[in-house]
Amino acid sequence: MRIKGLLLLLLLGFVANLDAQTSLDFSVFNTKGFEGKGPLEFASPEDLVITAEGLIIVADHRNNRLQVLSSDGEFIGAIPNTAKIDESKFDAAALEARNKNLEELNQLFKKPTGLALDAQGRLYVTMMEADKIAIIDPRNGALTGTLCKSGKGQGELYAPMDIDISHDGRIAVAEWRNRRVQILNDEGKCLKELIYQEETKRGAMSAVAPRGVHWTSDGRLIVSYPTFNQVVCWNPADGQVIWRYGGIKGTDKGMLNNPSFITAALNNNLLIADTLNHRIVEITGDGKFFEHHGRRGSRPGALMSPRGMALSRDEVLVIADQGNNRIHFFQPGQTTLMLREIKQMALKDQWDTAMPRIEQILYLAPNNPEAHELMVNALYFFGNRAFNERDYDKAEEFYRRILRYRPEDPNIPQKLDAIFWAANQSLIASIVFGIIATIAGLILIWILKILISRFFFTQSQE
Repeated sequence: MRIKGLLLLLLLGFVANLDAQTSLDFSVFNTKGFEGKGPLEFASPEDLVITAEGLIIVADHRNNRLQVLSSDGEFIGAIPNTAKIDESKFDAAALEARNKNLEELNQLFKKPTGLALDAQGRLYVTMMEADKIAIIDPRNGALTGTLCKSGKGQGELYAPMDIDISHDGRIAVAEWRNRRVQILNDEGKCLKELIYQEETKRGAMSAVAPRGVHWTSDGRLIVSYPTFNQVVCWNPADGQVIWRYGGIKGTDKGMLNNPSFITAALNNNLLIADTLNHRIVEITGDGKFFEHHGRRGSRPGALMSPRGMALSRDEVLVIADQGNNRIHFFQPGQTTLMLREIKQMALKDQWDTAMPRIEQILYLAPNNPEAHELMVNALYFFGNRAFNERDYDKAEEFYRRILRYRPEDPNIPQKLDAIFWAANQSLIASIVFGIIATIAGLILIWILKILISRFFFTQSQE
């Protein structure tokens, strides 16, 4: 039983972590839009959101409107919708209601900046100059309500910038001129104020103006402070700071330059629009550096003062490329898509189907670390299967191939020892039996020798 237990332990395969952190892939990209006032033309685009239906809504800041795009960036419409309509298709009451709503929207839309969607799909828009929040039905562009008024008191706004809504309906608004973040209920009543202070050059404490806000899935609030080049994670329940990222102006890891909008990435990571560094910074959920994305420029694939971002269900990152007055789409390349498909196969132990695809990736990208890990898992699977089928030569071949991708793997010597003992079990048993038989024979001869000696001794005495 002990031998069987030992062999069972040796047969346990190495299991790699298939859910390891994965960075976004920026290898495929395209752009939509130019500077201007027409359809799919922008003047300093700020925030953007993606609806449940996949529509992209962009805050076209200086054009005082929102633009609605399809998932691939084609123009669908604008809010307010100033396009001419066929009035004969409307009755008098409907036409009057439409014109009244349009007039209200035109009066309200003064530098739209931040966008957020609530659980019902309603669109919340901060109006930087009107000091209000507009609530819009994105399906028809109709204004359904407003929140707050201009002022410095609780429930009042002064230059609101970004906005985000938590899963339980709390509204976070970054106010630039009031230098605070207000957390509001759905009626615009202030539930909490978050004021971040830093020491000035003269040694006094001064409030820092916020720019972007983002609720995490666990109820923390991430806020960017551009003038201090920092992103701060708050616990809104007690108003305490959990962690900080940045604080130093620069381009190295841990440094930022005028960060603005924030959004969720893969694996609970966060993306920060590092606006004046003309890049996107990816950090972990606990505020540690993960990756830099993008570079400065006007060519496709390059960014100039990025602002709002949103990650689609297909992991396409859509960015308001403000300095270039366009919308940028970054999507996974073929290798990334294949790797994600292979991981799903691996979770189901479909290694026979996955193996040729892993080999294809390694042909295209020989040094891809994720492909190496998947290959190691596949070789363990095939090695263990061959061992169980008593095809020891093939099992040894699979195990030895692992060393190409993980030269210091500590499990391989154990696997090879297990093969040796299993493959030579009958030989070893024969040798052991032979040794035991030899020893038994020698003992028997020794006993016989003693018995014969005693017999002759007894005869001689008689």
